[in-house]
Amino acid sequence: MQRILGAGAGGAISALVVISALGSLNGIILAGPRVYYAMAQDGLAFRWMGAVHSTRQTPYLAIVAQAVWSSVLVATNTYRSLFTRVVYTEWLFFALLAAGLFVLRRNREYKPRFLARAYLVIPALFIVASLGIVINQCLANPHDSMFGLGLLLLGLPVYFVWSRQRLKEAAADAHH
Repeated sequence: MQRILGAGAGGAISALVVISALGSLNGIILAGPRVYYAMAQDGLAFRWMGAVHSTRQTPYLAIVAQAVWSSVLVATNTYRSLFTRVVYTEWLFFALLAAGLFVLRRNREYKPRFLARAYLVIPALFIVASLGIVINQCLANPHDSMFGLGLLLLGLPVYFVWSRQRLKEAAADAHH
């Protein structure tokens, strides 16, 4: 890039990264806490994350939880380290989301409002591209990538504990 853009290439790329990050922050801030809120409503997260502010009608405690967790992640190191450890793992979920289209289409009761012409090809290409990003990251920086995957996998036992607790509560409610 420096050959193309000259001596200011690093600064220009850094500015683009900052602009991109600022542009996506609103979506992250809006969507993330609502996932925690929905998990709390389903009994898969702390109940307090399901609290809604009386005036603003927002999941304010979930927003605080996301802010604290984001601060912890940012404190771990630079943007590059954050990406190589954590952000790229989202692409695993993007691939799973696209794979869910194939599962959904098998359901006879599913009636989509429209049919995409390249239904099979586009999600399949997206899955391949998403997994390509993950594999590329794992090959380019194995240590940080494994740290991020390990962090992600730490969520599995937590999920199973919450799920088991939820089933126990549902069984207790059924007996009453």
